Parts: sequence; C-alpha cells; structure tokens
Amino acid sequence: MTLKRDGEDMSAAKDFRYLIPESLFIEITKKSTEEYPNITNGWLFADRKENFGICTKFITTSELHKSKVHVKPRSWMRYKKSKIYNMRKFKAELGVDIVWMWHSHPSGNEKLHAIDKRILKYLSNGVMIIVIPAVPDKTPEQKAHLVGWYYDKRYTKKPIIEKMVFEIISE
Repeated sequence: MTLKRDGEDMSAAKDFRYLIPESLFIEITKKSTEEYPNITNGWLFADRKENFGICTKFITTSELHKSKVHVKPRSWMRYKKSKIYNMRKFKAELGVDIVWMWHSHPSGNEKLHAIDKRILKYLSNGVMIIVIPAVPDKTPEQKAHLVGWYYDKRYTKKPIIEKMVFEIISE
C-alpha cells in the first residue's frame, strides 16, 4: 500500500533497497551471537543514495542490563528524547545520513515483539532493526540474519508496518 500526502510517497520501505556489506553483516550478527542468550543492542549507520541505503558501520550500547527478555523503557518521554538526541548527534559527528536503532532477538523471532510495537507506537513512526544471532545447536539450526521494520502511524488510524529486507553485498 502506498499513501500519498501532498504528492509525496509516504511509504519509506517501498521501492527502496537496503544493502549491507558482507563483512558488516558478519560483524553485527557475530556480536549478537556472542551475547546469546542475552539481548544486545546498538546503532546501525547507513548512507542514503538515490533509491537505496548502504550500511556503513554499527556500534553496540551498554544501556540495557543483561537481559534475555524485552524490557519496557522506564520513561517513554526520556526514551524518545534520548533517541532523537543520539540520532542527531551521530548524524552530525559521523556524517551519516541514516541512523537506526537495532537489537537482537535471541529467540530467532524476526517479528516485532509487543514492547517493540509499543515503542514504535509511542514514537508514531520509525524503524526497528532486528538482528538474529546464529545458534547452530538449536533444532532446527538458527541462522544469523537481519531484518528491519518500518512503522508509520502519522497519517492513518491503522499503522503502516512494512518489512525491510536487507541484501548482503560483497565489498
């Protein structure tokens, strides 16, 4: 579904490609695997080109205590202000176009959890990147992968939620 407002396409995920270099994909999924069975999180940075974004690097944060389950933010307003502040800071300091928050789902579930949806609902629009760690001992084997979710509830009663598929590219 593509919505239009003042002639502009409101669907950020539609017809936009998400590229991640293989070495960066390996690094971010390895970090997530090292923290398994705990959740790890951080920021993923990308440069925007005409119709695609190419991931350039990531960092992890130690904001969360080691946890195996999703935890609701203590203060929704502080969470939102902190996210906006950090996004602006990273864009200015690192000279990147796109800043996304990411976290792992050790369970292997690539869908948004209830807390993920509540966070996105509170923010009205945004992107949440989910990193799935490799767990070879699990049956069936859990392979490392990465998926994004675009969420927008600014102009509709029912939110637009679109899956962002990342393409792994060789450098």
